[in-house]
Amino acid sequence: MNKIVVNILNTIITIITAGVILFFSSLSAQAAEIPETYTNDNFWSSAHDQPVSFSQDIEGNFSGITVTGKIFTQTNITNSADIRLQRFAIDKAFFYVSDKGIIVASSNAKALSVYLSRNT
Repeated sequence: MNKIVVNILNTIITIITAGVILFFSSLSAQAAEIPETYTNDNFWSSAHDQPVSFSQDIEGNFSGITVTGKIFTQTNITNSADIRLQRFAIDKAFFYVSDKGIIVASSNAKALSVYLSRNT
């Protein structure tokens, strides 16, 4: 009877150890794919870090932090046309979010121009 209990305990310990190893190895593998610094050149082709938390201020802007400690923001772009356009930024990468989709542009004015040129 004692041999059975010992075998069961050994099996449980082996399974737990294997699970812990797989868990931590998957974390390091995922972290290896996330660039040290996101840029406009690597953002769309890199693995994306997961947010840990984020908050919204009273003006509708968002800010947060990712698993690896990266700070990100999504801020409203004020414009005379009252178009809802937000700039998402993380590290050195940024793009714009609108009801007409994602806009990749080098400035707020260019993003607004792209927005106005889109039909849908």
